[in-house]
Amino acid sequence: MYSVVPIRNMLQIFTFSILKTFTKKSFITFSFLFFSQQMFAQLTDSFQDSDFLNDPSWSGQNTKFTVLANQLKLQAPAVSDDAYLSTPSKSINDASWEFYIRLGFNSSSTNYARVYLVSSQQNLADTLNGYFVMVGNTADEISLYKQTGSSKSKIIDGVDGKLNLATAEVKVRVTRDASGNWQLYSDVGTTGNYISEGSVTDAEHFSSSYFGVYCSYTATRSDKFYFDDFVVTGNPYVPPVPPSFKDIVFTEIFADPSPRVELPETEYLELFNRSNNAYNLSGWKLSDGSSTATLPSYKLNPGEYVLLVASSSVASYITFENVVGLSSFPSLNNTGDIIVLKHTNGITIDSVKYSDDWYRDDEKKQGGWSLELIDPNNPCGEENNWTASEAENGGTPGEQNSVFANKPDLTAPKLMAAIPIGDNQLRLVFDEKLLNEIPIAEHFNFQPAVDIDHIDFEDQSLRVLTVSFSNPLQRNILYTIDVQQVFDCSGNEIQASFSTLEFALPEQANDLDVKVNEVLFNPRPTGVDFLEVVNTSNKYLNLKGWSLATFENDSLGKLYTVTNEDFLLRPGAYLVLTENTDVLAGEYPQTKTENVLEVKALPSLNDDTGSIAVVSEQGVVIDHFAYTKDYHSVFIKDEEGVSLERISFEETTNDPDNWKSASTQSGYATPGFINSNARNETAIAENITISPEIFTPIIGQPDFTEIQYKFDQGGYVANVKVFDANGRLTKQLANNELLGTEGFLRWDGDRDDGSKARVGYYMVWFQVFDATGSVKTFTKKLAVAAKF
Repeated sequence: MYSVVPIRNMLQIFTFSILKTFTKKSFITFSFLFFSQQMFAQLTDSFQDSDFLNDPSWSGQNTKFTVLANQLKLQAPAVSDDAYLSTPSKSINDASWEFYIRLGFNSSSTNYARVYLVSSQQNLADTLNGYFVMVGNTADEISLYKQTGSSKSKIIDGVDGKLNLATAEVKVRVTRDASGNWQLYSDVGTTGNYISEGSVTDAEHFSSSYFGVYCSYTATRSDKFYFDDFVVTGNPYVPPVPPSFKDIVFTEIFADPSPRVELPETEYLELFNRSNNAYNLSGWKLSDGSSTATLPSYKLNPGEYVLLVASSSVASYITFENVVGLSSFPSLNNTGDIIVLKHTNGITIDSVKYSDDWYRDDEKKQGGWSLELIDPNNPCGEENNWTASEAENGGTPGEQNSVFANKPDLTAPKLMAAIPIGDNQLRLVFDEKLLNEIPIAEHFNFQPAVDIDHIDFEDQSLRVLTVSFSNPLQRNILYTIDVQQVFDCSGNEIQASFSTLEFALPEQANDLDVKVNEVLFNPRPTGVDFLEVVNTSNKYLNLKGWSLATFENDSLGKLYTVTNEDFLLRPGAYLVLTENTDVLAGEYPQTKTENVLEVKALPSLNDDTGSIAVVSEQGVVIDHFAYTKDYHSVFIKDEEGVSLERISFEETTNDPDNWKSASTQSGYATPGFINSNARNETAIAENITISPEIFTPIIGQPDFTEIQYKFDQGGYVANVKVFDANGRLTKQLANNELLGTEGFLRWDGDRDDGSKARVGYYMVWFQVFDATGSVKTFTKKLAVAAKF
């Protein structure tokens, strides 16, 4: 269907469109002109109107000046004094100043003129911040000075003696760009040819309010200063846009330069401006927690990199672009450190808590290679967004990284731990960097209710929040915290399924509050050792500062730290300690990785005989286990990859009869969950059950059956067979298989040759035996059915 617009309406629309377009263009033109006038300042005065009080308006010691023959002239009383006039001027960036001056005398230390190009104050005889051209004085020169308060310093030293004349007549031109680069020119005698007096870079003072003249004179020279043809153009100082969090980011970290690959054997950090604004880094602070360096003046434009090195290392990086030396460059720790970049206002612009694990390469983490940020537009990715450089020389200082790629952060943050710190604070640990804004207390819900006093970030990593309470937490009470509307650095809101945790005040551990529960000391060549412990107490325990060690002759060996961070182990919790979680999970896919804590190193666990102890922060041995490979089942042909499991928490740790090889069905280890040999401490009846007793293979519901078993102990070896009604072997389900305390075997109604079993009755023959020679036999009936 087509809509028809009346001609009148069409004309109205057309007319409105023209008006709208005209209005928009007019507005744009007006805005541009207004903007230009604001940005481009101009001052001219040749005194053709014989007036210095208007257009422009000069003010100061007006009674000491006059206009004579279209020139501004000093006409002061015949006494030794000084005099000044000034007029508003904001020109300083990409600016130029031109003027004519005539001194009707040979200048001296008491008879000279200053022309203030830049001044923060109207009164040029008072303290101020600015720049002026000195005309005359003892050296009879034309020089550029900087004034800070009452202190004056020469920054361009003009040629001496140029004004050593009975009457000095000169035209002066000065220019300054937006970076503070000054050029001074003079034309003595007004010949039309300017000669350079020198150049300098100085940006200490970056704004202006006034332009003016100042005369120092004696009684005989009080009417012999003449000024004319002032022309001042340029842009006013515009306060820079303050940087926001992550406008400038760390993109490369070279913390371990030895052994050398190809890069200089000195540390560096690389910054990248990912914003649309240029920033001067002057006064910004770089720190690593133990030392702080102040950055010098350096303009970092959008899309540019800058390399920060120690001042002593600048020469080593002479062939690289955009290198800035710092006199107090922080010493970067090889294994990990926290680096922070702050603006002059104290606001954090970027921070990174790096680790040598971020290399993801055991060879490169040894030194000579840099860590590179993968995606600068995802500066919040932390460990997921950093990796070892792939450049042949070991890094890419001052240029785009070798691993540059699009890697956006689309994953919401998770609350990983809630750990009380004393009675009045709770430490909340998240899995990634949060938005640099303190969440509000109303979004933290506690059961039972607690009153929040305030919330803070623990450090610059922005991964940990500290919640402080108005009243202390109570002991022996289980609390729940639910966190809402907390966002990661990229703006992703916390995952609902990872926003709630339980916690309680931790207590000091006593002997056997934590028990050794499983040990793998002889892993496969592709595997790793692990130790599993269980909190068998009713306490919440903080494992910060705990350690592991060998334990022989009642003496501890070298201590290996479990964690230097707060880690709360709740009652009944299983915890696996290993050097590589990924390898462990690859060897045993059923691993409960949420119950695994990766450690830097484990004590040496020998393949034949060894020991291991769990030691509290106070140095108390909480539990220890001395093992030998003889604890394994005699029916295990190869102990590689088979863990030893504890049978009972009620029995002593070092009772050999309290340990069994993990079952075949468990995959020979149960990291992070109940042992396959764990004994139910309440008496149970040994039994074999079939569920269901009738099933229909392939097309039935269900189409298989389970032969379930339950024993009062693990370690039995089983042979399980299925016979038909005529006593013929149909299927062997287990052949000398090591069992745990309970489990099941599955039969899909197939035969050993792969064909389908016939409809009819069958018998399951289930025989187990142990190392003592004890044999138990069970028989059960079941039926294979069919649909008609």
